[in-house]
Formats: sequence, C-alpha cells, structure tokens
Amino acid sequence: MDSSLPKSVTDLQRPLDHFRANKKRLEIHPTEKLVLWVVCAHLVFLPWALGTMWGWAQFTSFALAVMGFGLALLPRRYTEEHTGSNSFRLVMWPRLVRFPIFWLGAALLGYVALQALNPAWAFVTNGKGWWMQKIEHTPWLPPGVDTPFERWNPWRLLLVYSSAWLTVCALWVGLTRRRSLQTLFIVVATNGLLLACFGIAQRLLGNGKIFWFVDSANPAFFSSFVYKNHASAYLLLTLAVTCGLAAWYYLRGLRRLEKSNPSGVFTFFATCIAVAILTSYARGATLTMLAFLAICVAVFIGHQLLMKNTTRKPIVAVVLLLVFGFFLKTGLEALNTGEAWSRLKIGLNREDASLASREWATESAVAMLQDHWTTGVGAGAFRHLFPIYQHQNPRLITHPMFWEHAHNDIVQFPIELGLFGVGLIAASAAYLLLSLTRSYFWENPLSGCTVLGSGLLVIYAWWDFPFQCPAILITWCVLGVAITLWTKLEEMNVRG
Repeated sequence: MDSSLPKSVTDLQRPLDHFRANKKRLEIHPTEKLVLWVVCAHLVFLPWALGTMWGWAQFTSFALAVMGFGLALLPRRYTEEHTGSNSFRLVMWPRLVRFPIFWLGAALLGYVALQALNPAWAFVTNGKGWWMQKIEHTPWLPPGVDTPFERWNPWRLLLVYSSAWLTVCALWVGLTRRRSLQTLFIVVATNGLLLACFGIAQRLLGNGKIFWFVDSANPAFFSSFVYKNHASAYLLLTLAVTCGLAAWYYLRGLRRLEKSNPSGVFTFFATCIAVAILTSYARGATLTMLAFLAICVAVFIGHQLLMKNTTRKPIVAVVLLLVFGFFLKTGLEALNTGEAWSRLKIGLNREDASLASREWATESAVAMLQDHWTTGVGAGAFRHLFPIYQHQNPRLITHPMFWEHAHNDIVQFPIELGLFGVGLIAASAAYLLLSLTRSYFWENPLSGCTVLGSGLLVIYAWWDFPFQCPAILITWCVLGVAITLWTKLEEMNVRG
C-alpha cells in the first residue's frame, strides 16, 4: 500500500486549509463598497418605512436610488491590490449603455411621463365626495389622470418606478465582485429575520399600533407593514434568499471539506421567517410559502440521495431537516398559531366572501382591461376609474367597498400601462430569464431558490397586489438583477 496516500479526510483538509490561508484576497474597490452599502441601506430602509407606502418614504427611496446610481457611474482607478496584476482606470458608463434594462426602463418611465402629461380624466370634489370627470386630451397619446399626489397619480408611480430603475442600474454597473453580491444577499436575509422577529413580538406584545406608537389605517397590519399580506409577501422574498444561502453554504462546505459553515445559521433564519409568515394570518402567502418549502425540501433530499463522492451521508441532511422541522413545530405551538390554520381553512372552504369578492373584482377588472388594453388608463389610475366598472357588477354592488387595487396585479398592470408598458416589463423579465438560463441557474442553489421564490410571488399576485407595495416591487426588481449577476459570476468562477 502506498504510504504517501492521505489516511483520512483530515489529511486532505490540511493542504486545502494551507492553500486558503496563503491565498491573498483581492480588495474590493472603495467605490464599489460605497455603492454596495448605499444599495443595502436602501433595501433595509424600504420595509421598515411602513412598506414605503407614504410619500415621504418614496422621496427618501428616490434620493437613495439617485445616490447609488451616481456613485456607480464614477470612474474607478484599480490598483494591484484590487486586480492582483496591472493597474488601470475603468470608465463605468459603457457598462450601463450595454445593459438592456437601462433602455427598457427609460422607455417605460418616458411612457408613464406621457400619461401624466396627457390626462384624460380629472379629479373633482365638492368637499363631501369625489368623482372623475372627462377632460380634453390628445387621443393618439397614452392617457392618464389628473389627481392629487397624495391620492396616487402617474407622477407618484413615476417616482416609485424611477427608484427601482435607478437601483437596478446602479447594481448592474457598480457591483463587479461575487463577494459584494454575497454581502447584499446576507443583508436581505438578515433584514428579513429582523422583520420576522419584530412581527412575532408584535403579535405577542403589541398594543394595536405599528412600532407601538404609529396608528394604522388598516387594523390588519403586521411587522412594519400596514397590510399583513404585503408583510408576508416581502418575507417570502427574504425566505427564498435565506434558503438559497443555507443551501449554497452547505454545498460549498461539502466541496471544501469544511468542518463548519453558516448553513445552519441561515436554516434557523428561514425557520423564524416561515413562522412569521404563518403568524401574519396571510392565507395566500402561507400557501405560497408551503409550496416553496415543499419544492425546496424535495429537491434537497433528492440531491442528497443522488450525490456521490462525499464523506457526508444523505441521512445526516435528512436528520438535520427533521431537527429544524421539530424547532419549527415547537415555535408554532408556542405562538398558538391555531388561529392562522383556522383562517387558512376558512379561506380554502370559502366560508367567507374574501376570495369570492376578489374573483368578482377580477371579472370587472378584465372588462376594464378589454376597453383599455392598448394604451392603458394611466399609472395609478385604477382606483379612480374602477368604480365605473364596479357599479356594472351586481355582486360588487351587493358588497360595496372602495377597491384601491384589483387584488390581481397580473390584470392591474396592463389596465394602467397598456400593451406597450407591459411589453417593456415583459422584455426586461425575458432578458433576465434568458441570461439566467444561459448560466444554468438551476445548478446554483442560491440562484434556484431566489428565482423560485420570485416566480411564486408572481403567481401569488394573481389573487393579491404585492407589487403595488414599493418595498416589494423594488426589492423584487433588485433581487432579479442581483441573482442574474451572481449566477454569471459563479459560472465564471467555476470555469476559471
């Protein structure tokens, strides 16, 4: 027997540890660090600012987006400590103009601006009530509405969409290293954990106010969000990132023969976030979360059973899943989540009119779409013009309420933005999906989990309106671009 062969896994680990200890990590450029922390500060701010549903929060979000975009475009001087080789000066704007979403987003913003400048309806009030009145406009241009800023109008949506566009462009141009993106994902996951813990504490110790001192117009609030369904939808995004980080660290630990890694920590994060989603009493988000977790667990167990050439047995991973499942069950029992399950059962059995009324609203919204599918009625105009169609549906008259949103984003976005606006959004999504597919995103656990969670949120939007919340919309857009960059850089790293 050859005595030069290693006697154990520990003997294999020593040279790897020595190599990593002597391998010098390249420094991240200071400007890239600034862009990273501005983007991270923006993403952290969005949910804690009451979901960014108020004007002051949207102006702050826009200011942070402008700051990040400006920093990303600053020319950079790279030295040997940043490159490991020669020094050079890098101009960033060519990277921006080669980014298709920069042009698609600019076209969308221009389209919304045209809607704002060409109102076809005006808001009128007599002090007791309000109504919309048709006014002269240019018929061959996309129409909009002339309404107060505080009641939402195309200008306010333009502010929100601009924040999303500037942030994703800043991310694409300004972040060039995997380590930067890894930090961003960790910040999103940690922020999700803090929001989840705050929501759970609010359920246990709350006094009926957000942050214990902010009165909420909606009694069904959760964590820092005015609407519990928005809170759970946002937490669903962070859950996807957290599960992806847990799986990525676990598989990296196997490749590197690491004795320990942060995968267990992120699994615990995911457990807390899952408990918070259930205790938010948001039925649609809970079902979406259960579907997401079921797919993740099935894929993980299948991967472990098929994986070869590893010193860790699949049964170990299965036991770990059972242990965390026990902690999840214990946490749910401690929080007395029976009410959450009861609400879910009531919804599935259609024992209340919630789901039925949303279906009726969707029927009326589809009729509205059929009348305005070409140019749309204008960003932010749905709430002002939907009463016309609401009063044509006898079932909605029997259950009167003011529908600010269609409770169906898949229908509401085309109603407001028309074929051209939705086409630009679809083209942007297609570009990201094509880039992800070319990089085989399903082979990367972080990419796979994030894409799965983001996609399920789009499906969930058929019976709710998560993307009408700026915190969710901007975070979803940022994660889509960030995970595309991450997948490309991971693929390059593997090939290298």
